[in-house]
Amino acid sequence: MRALRWYGPGDVQVEEVPRPAAGPDEVVVQVEVALTDGTDLKAYRRGHPLLLAEPPAPFGHEFCGVDVATGRRVVAANSAPCGECRACTRGDESLCEQLLPLLNGAYAEFLLVPERIARRNLLRVPDGLPSVVAALVEPLACCLHGVARADVRPGDDVAVLGAGPIGLMLCACVADAGGRPVLVGGRPERRELAADFGARPGDGAGSDVAIEATGTEHGWRDAAALVRPGGTVVLFSGLPSGTEVAFDAFRVHYEELTLRGAFHHTPATVRAALAFLASGAHPWKRLVTHEVGLEGVGALFDDPPRDYLKAAVRP
Repeated sequence: MRALRWYGPGDVQVEEVPRPAAGPDEVVVQVEVALTDGTDLKAYRRGHPLLLAEPPAPFGHEFCGVDVATGRRVVAANSAPCGECRACTRGDESLCEQLLPLLNGAYAEFLLVPERIARRNLLRVPDGLPSVVAALVEPLACCLHGVARADVRPGDDVAVLGAGPIGLMLCACVADAGGRPVLVGGRPERRELAADFGARPGDGAGSDVAIEATGTEHGWRDAAALVRPGGTVVLFSGLPSGTEVAFDAFRVHYEELTLRGAFHHTPATVRAALAFLASGAHPWKRLVTHEVGLEGVGALFDDPPRDYLKAAVRP
């Protein structure tokens, strides 16, 4: 089969590799479409200690395809909690101590889904839901988890910093939770998408909640500066290990700010994400702005077009 493999920063190659064979309780999926995302872009440019630890490494993790054993269209998350470790038993499934390895390799014609993921986080796609939309399950599940961490209440003003696909999906999740999302930052053409995802553009000052989705240190600081006294800040995007971000100690202490991280997803948010996509509540297809084959992924990541949000990769 053909697969895109990562050899080093900025170096990916399409190669012929053996087609995977399913072991006990594993599932082989013929990939219909995979989606690019910000994590893949960063990993392509600088590597990734988990996803791309041993080059040449498989690449890509958001996908929709056909279970070759049953003929059913399916999606899967890129991990599944064990259900037995200390984190899982206390209900913190996103912090499962046995979460690794993460599923990778969706930029290929076929993908092997390991037993645990196949058992807990492989879902049948509802009839009528386009595969390119169903493939958004994993990032949307992370956004739902992030909004749950924010504890958004009906009527809350929620600033979402970052107008990329994640920021727009976060806005949709906030609106679905009864909050009033304000999209902060971004180019004008991206801010124009705010209404499609239940939000309005604005500066977010004085918000009850701020959710950071810029992937930058200054974005973390800006989020903490926006909320009202007593507000909650959710730090959604990851920064490189060892990064230190300074916050205004006066605000955190005397104004009783709450700072929370938000990482990954859970089986419950994966299922909720698929139902949310199938509901047609928002024009999810607008998040996928480009389409490429396996050979086009490297060039896309080298020089993303100005209007790029996500791309459908067709093996």
